[in-house]
Amino acid sequence: MDSSNALTSANIRFHLFRTLVLPMLPDEPAQQVRPPVVIGAHGGSGTRVLPPALRLAGFWMGSWVNPRTEDAMSTRFFLQRYFEPAMIDEPTQRVELERLFRALIRGHRVRMPDPSSAWGWKNPRSMWVIPFLARLYPGMRFIHLVRDGRDVALSKNLNLLHKHGAWLLGEQSPEADPVRAQLRLWALGNAIAARDGKRLLGDNYLHLSYEELCRAPRETLARMYDHVGQSVSCRILDRAQQLVVPPSSINAWRHSEHECLHRPNREITDVLHRFGYSS
Repeated sequence: MDSSNALTSANIRFHLFRTLVLPMLPDEPAQQVRPPVVIGAHGGSGTRVLPPALRLAGFWMGSWVNPRTEDAMSTRFFLQRYFEPAMIDEPTQRVELERLFRALIRGHRVRMPDPSSAWGWKNPRSMWVIPFLARLYPGMRFIHLVRDGRDVALSKNLNLLHKHGAWLLGEQSPEADPVRAQLRLWALGNAIAARDGKRLLGDNYLHLSYEELCRAPRETLARMYDHVGQSVSCRILDRAQQLVVPPSSINAWRHSEHECLHRPNREITDVLHRFGYSS
């Protein structure tokens, strides 16, 4: 089965599960649910390698996962529909949004062999809603993967731009210049994630560089395992680093004709420097 057919089949099965089975599942006792590990980034930043690496270390990363992207389908469903109110974190909507999210996470955790074991999810848009998630899971650990925004701006992953670009950027038609809009979304989202992660999570927030992951996978993955409090063997590290396949698109922006990538404005430049990227 090719990836598109696999994705269609997964979507159909998840839809049937969500509508027919999920409403009948009992709530989980709060004491059984450990704080999760959450992976967030701007779409196209290479996060799909991290869930399999965490699975190697014994983490449950979901019953329902997009076979193409490793996104947790429960969180994808929630953030496709409630991203804006979850990001605004309007007090009058909190109770209902939290109820909806917890119900979907119940589906994400269904069939866990040990409900008290380590678990988490990957969804890039999680980085935009850290305050919402931190209130639900005060002890959660967040992994923020950052890739050079100039390469990300060239990505074909335009889901966030299509769905929420106008709202986030305050522009009528940001899709008219998708590269520039993607670059602005990258700067805005990553700056917000770093601010909220450091402020609300402290040492439970970890920024990882995608380029460093590709350059030194073993050392970078070891940092991730240490962050999530998981001791792993050399054998696990050997297997995990083999998951990392550096793409040919690293530094693709240098060969692009888009002026906004070669001469970003001051706001973009500041965020690039903040995450260690030179002009």
